[in-house]
Amino acid sequence: MQLSAVLSFVALVASVTPVAVADTVVDFLTMRQDGCNLYCDPLNAARIYCHGYSICLCGGPVAALVYACGTCKFQNDTTQYAAVQQEMDRYSADCAAQNFPVSALPIPACSVPATA
Repeated sequence: MQLSAVLSFVALVASVTPVAVADTVVDFLTMRQDGCNLYCDPLNAARIYCHGYSICLCGGPVAALVYACGTCKFQNDTTQYAAVQQEMDRYSADCAAQNFPVSALPIPACSVPATA
């Protein structure tokens, strides 16, 4: 999905009454992107356009951006698996707590680093 389509969706739903979802998940995913700018910059842009509205932050297009950014972050640093998965779980829980449920966002099992 193109960034313009995501931002159009975000602008549409941002007119609803604000209810905050913790920005800490987006902060965690977008800091020091380490080669994930292509996936994480649109997430940061979506957060700005959402203005803290849960209906926007928990919408399908933003959830897809959270997943893409988180997956990239993990693939670029496999030692971050637990931290990234924790943030994915927090995002889903925050959205559910605001009555905007998002499906679980598990990092694919095939992406988990092998243990020796």
